Amino acid sequence: MAKFQFTGIEQSILAITIIITLGSFIYEVWRRLRIVLKGRDSLPFDHFGARAWRVFKEVFLHEKVIKDRFWPGLMHALVFWGFIVFGLVTIDHFAIGFGHPLMNEQVHRYYSYIVIPFSIFVLFGIGSLTYRRFISRPKALGKISPTSGLVAFFISVLMITYLLGETDLDPMVWRINWWIHSLIILAFLFLIPRSKHLHLVLSPINIFFKPFQLPEHTAVNIDLEGSEDELDTMLSDLTQMTKNQTLDVFSCVECGRCIDVCPANRGGGLLDPKNHFILDLREPLLKKGNVDVLSEINVEAGWECTTCQACTEVCPVGNHVEKSDEIRRLEVLVEGKVPQEYQKLFMNLQESGNTEGRSDSPLAERLPTYTPDKEYVLWLGCFARYELDPNFTKSVENFANILDVAGITYGVLQKEHCSGDPANRLGDKLTYNMLREHNMELLKEATKVVTLCPHCALNLEKEYSKYSKVNYDVSHHTQVIAELIEEGRIEVKKGSNGKVTYHDPCNLSRMLDEVDAPRVAINAATDDFFELEESGRNTLCCGAGGGLWWKKETKGRTHLVRAEQVVDSSADTVVTGCNFCYGMMNQGLKPLTPEGRSEIQVKDVADIVVENMVSKTHSK
Repeated sequence: MAKFQFTGIEQSILAITIIITLGSFIYEVWRRLRIVLKGRDSLPFDHFGARAWRVFKEVFLHEKVIKDRFWPGLMHALVFWGFIVFGLVTIDHFAIGFGHPLMNEQVHRYYSYIVIPFSIFVLFGIGSLTYRRFISRPKALGKISPTSGLVAFFISVLMITYLLGETDLDPMVWRINWWIHSLIILAFLFLIPRSKHLHLVLSPINIFFKPFQLPEHTAVNIDLEGSEDELDTMLSDLTQMTKNQTLDVFSCVECGRCIDVCPANRGGGLLDPKNHFILDLREPLLKKGNVDVLSEINVEAGWECTTCQACTEVCPVGNHVEKSDEIRRLEVLVEGKVPQEYQKLFMNLQESGNTEGRSDSPLAERLPTYTPDKEYVLWLGCFARYELDPNFTKSVENFANILDVAGITYGVLQKEHCSGDPANRLGDKLTYNMLREHNMELLKEATKVVTLCPHCALNLEKEYSKYSKVNYDVSHHTQVIAELIEEGRIEVKKGSNGKVTYHDPCNLSRMLDEVDAPRVAINAATDDFFELEESGRNTLCCGAGGGLWWKKETKGRTHLVRAEQVVDSSADTVVTGCNFCYGMMNQGLKPLTPEGRSEIQVKDVADIVVENMVSKTHSK
């Protein structure tokens, strides 16, 4: 409590200082929010309860911060929780300055029993974080930040001056201590909006408005019958960020977690998602005062992205980090610049409706043709239909065998075109729309679709629904297999497959949020299953996503990082739930496997189930 009354001059100085620093704080925050409000689209308020619960978990409980980096996350949580506790103390502190304390002596003393321990926790937490930032210096944190050092100093002084203020100081010393504490708090108001520490204000807002769906990119509707002005407006919109994306840029805490999980960066490539997709846009936004800044994204880095969404999944402040979709569609649709390796791909998609330019598919001819009386459309996708990895043909046939044993009717579409995933991810939205419209017409009588390709599953349901209503349900084949096992419609015994692990495909685990079904199937077929270090929604991309299957890698080793992990795990068999992952594993594992070691077997979930399935009769 106050040891004396503050003079009128002191109170005037305090009031003026508060007005100036608070005014500066409000101005700088509003300056950024005005730019956010200029963004395209609107901020979503749907699923309000779910959004509020997410804020509670990710902000107040620090769920993501602690989960992905436990020790520094816990230290950050101690500092955060300490400042929550300090909120009332801070208000009371300034109220004392004006002679109207909020708490009487007894209440103040009792509350100090809570605040004093938290002050010590904060000092310990900020000390640990300072050591990490300036001594151990993990690569992902980037260059030394002077503001981080200043903030660490400010927080330490705040805690020390608070603790001193709770002791029996000489009145004059107490008075000096009180002013130091006050000026540090007011200095925070000046510093926060001008540094990465603005996340203290914006991250709860950003997490609340964060999209639930991955990936979340604005649909590009191209009306070929529209007027020239309408086309020009559509193209000009492609250079502008949405409100969510702009809020992302100003919310970034610069922690570098997105760099840590980026497969392109880990493979030695150019892409640095923290800078190329977020921080490189911050200064242009402030300089221009508008959201017309997507052209500032590094083009070469944008083409390296696998669109795996690992950066978005791991971000502790709710950022949708990945913006390769934005720079690629800008390059293809506005600039007309298509990398050479994709020119033939786009031509094949436009002329034949598939990535390979083929007109025949021996596999499709061997499988039943879909008719409306059948339960499922078996969607093959280009990879399986045109045997991009001939070994995967057996996986499709094995899944068909599972359906036959379970008595499920199915058929393929003879005029199936590519779902459009390569065109969509590589920025050719015109070709994507053509493919989507063709397939939607083919599927107008379908009610259920099943596919072995997570890329196709994502596009057929979630991506297509951004453009028009989808009247069918899409299942991944692992979901159907798991359901059949749990219902007893197929019987699987545990076989001898050696040490078995599973590689989670990005599109299945993160975008479709399915991690359990493949494990149900694998565990039914083996008793020696183990997880890779990065698994589930925290999986590491195989390197084929974002259309990179068709790219000749020029920098880095994106396609080998995951394969190296599988080799190092000492697995005998790696099971996948994606045709592209299957192909990438077959390409990467053999050259990486040490001489003298047995070849690691690559299997689809359907393969390991059929190998251990007990056949039984059924009636169709």
